[in-house]
Amino acid sequence: MSKKAIALVTTVVIALVAIAAAVAWFVPVFKVESIEINGAVRTDTEVAREVSGITAGDNLLRIDATGAAHAIAEMPWVSSVTLNRRLPSTVEITLTEREAAVFIRRPDGEHIIDTEGQPIVVGTPPVGTVEVTGIREDDPEVLPAVIDIIRAIDDYDPELRNIIATIEAPDQFDVLLRLTDGREVYWGSSENNHDKAVALSTVVQREGQRWNISSPSMVTVR
Repeated sequence: MSKKAIALVTTVVIALVAIAAAVAWFVPVFKVESIEINGAVRTDTEVAREVSGITAGDNLLRIDATGAAHAIAEMPWVSSVTLNRRLPSTVEITLTEREAAVFIRRPDGEHIIDTEGQPIVVGTPPVGTVEVTGIREDDPEVLPAVIDIIRAIDDYDPELRNIIATIEAPDQFDVLLRLTDGREVYWGSSENNHDKAVALSTVVQREGQRWNISSPSMVTVR
């Protein structure tokens, strides 16, 4: 085949591909038939589908994927969203949800806070979320300090969080852990948190009603 013939065939193929793409773009050849949502634990999937603005019968190639992802990302429990088109007819949405760390009881309900110290929603805290008491709403330093303590405990041994009933924190220098068995562990300030988490794992296995691990190298008991 001559170079001229090859060039002609190539041009025709490109033209046909362009026409097919244009038809698929403007005519709903690929229609949305299903919207799959993955990663939703506390997010209502039906509400997420509605919020996305995507409906059955939409042209799969022309859906506003960015707008849909942004809309779903505004939902309380959602941290991030990935949206993919899967030919011939599926929209696949994958969520990453925020992790609850603590909650605070206030007159309007239980305020759930994530591991970044940001409020999620007012509602029923998930199992494993620790209640914080004694905190003042006008003190911006306390909550980040408590979150740092929770992170240190989770990093060392996530199971330790399950034995904490409440954390009393009138300020960031005076933190007390009340355990589910009625014992108390005085943490003190939000410093040396890793060493204190190690000390916590040790003292909970020993006898004693009130422990002081504010100085993890010199633990005391009463």
